[in-house]
Amino acid sequence: GDFKQAETLVDALSPANNNYSLSLLEKGRLHFLANDWQASQKAFNLASIKIAEDNAKAKIRLSRGLANATAMVSNDNVIAYDVPAYEQSMLHTYQALNYVYLGSLEKALVEIRRANLVQEQALEENAKQLQDAENDFNQKALKQAYPSMDAMIGKLKNGFQNAYTFYLSGILYEAAGQPNDAYIDYKRALQIYPDNQFLQQDVLRLATSLDMLDDLARFTGKYGPYTKPDNTAQSGEVVILLEQGIVNYKDELRVDLPIFTRRADMRFFSFSLPIYQGGLTNHKPLTAKVADNSYQSQEIVRLQSLATKQLQEQLPALVTRQALRVVAKEQLRSSMSKEGGDVGNILAGLYNLASEHADTRSWLSLPDGVQILRLSLPAGQHALTLNVGNKLLELDLEVRAKRITMINVTSIGSYQAYKTSNL
Repeated sequence: GDFKQAETLVDALSPANNNYSLSLLEKGRLHFLANDWQASQKAFNLASIKIAEDNAKAKIRLSRGLANATAMVSNDNVIAYDVPAYEQSMLHTYQALNYVYLGSLEKALVEIRRANLVQEQALEENAKQLQDAENDFNQKALKQAYPSMDAMIGKLKNGFQNAYTFYLSGILYEAAGQPNDAYIDYKRALQIYPDNQFLQQDVLRLATSLDMLDDLARFTGKYGPYTKPDNTAQSGEVVILLEQGIVNYKDELRVDLPIFTRRADMRFFSFSLPIYQGGLTNHKPLTAKVADNSYQSQEIVRLQSLATKQLQEQLPALVTRQALRVVAKEQLRSSMSKEGGDVGNILAGLYNLASEHADTRSWLSLPDGVQILRLSLPAGQHALTLNVGNKLLELDLEVRAKRITMINVTSIGSYQAYKTSNL
């Protein structure tokens, strides 16, 4: 819970450092948790600039046929950290929240559009990248040698579509008086999390108010009729966003895979690959009590599942790069053995052993999962009790008619805190 102290333990790196963007992401998140919105905004802005620069360089390398040029280095850790799509969308999500707390809904909407754009672009590029990578090596051999991570992935379809980001987008669009845009993003979130009842009600509510008759008939058939709250003209909306835990770190796994040498001989080589071990943590829902009524939150994203799915999708490219590097190292060993005899062979073997490490980097201060809760309350003052991890948080809440009150709750271990904003 001492986020200011935690932030000082993240090294301040130069833009030339391979971990520069990653250190900025960690600092931005820790400043955010410490309620230092301006410092968080600055860190995330620098990270966004660096990511854009790296993406532009990657396109140039690809257009010049240099996509595998970095594969000859000692290991992937000396390559600049490639921020995956789910981390990029979370960067813009937190940046949007920073602007909310700094009082600029307009700038928050710009960031949330960027978050959605990241997901759209990833959706377009993902299928081709997966197909290209899977064509480059023996997929069956990898599946036999590499343990399954399905327990952490569950039913997730891909590693970049984030229903939390779409849901926050819908909230901000509603607050800005743009219900059509809100409706689009609520539907996107519902497509990812179809069992979330709060999402179902949001989609039914806007389909009703926007006269989306075809959609309304379809969604009513799937989820039942929309339950309209009483006296909505004098009511306001309360939205609770609960972030729980932090994502796991990656472990290193050694596997033996068959690789063909330049002479077309098949040999088994040892690879160091990143892996997420174990299963998902079971997070209890938040309970909100107002007067004599109780409500429970529901999950809208497991970032751990996104991280694990993203790693699973990345494995073919990782192994392809590893294979190129292994063959290059084998050629180096052979050359050193011819020139230096046993001593050269031993030195080459020691270098190969010392330099073979998996890239286990990731944004570690992200939450493990996010849950949401939404309810309509009469305008005025309300005493709200939140039960988070068996710890009670007492809120004296002002609800404004036809406005959204957003409550962000953080629960990490024994630490629980909240912050509110009237949109």
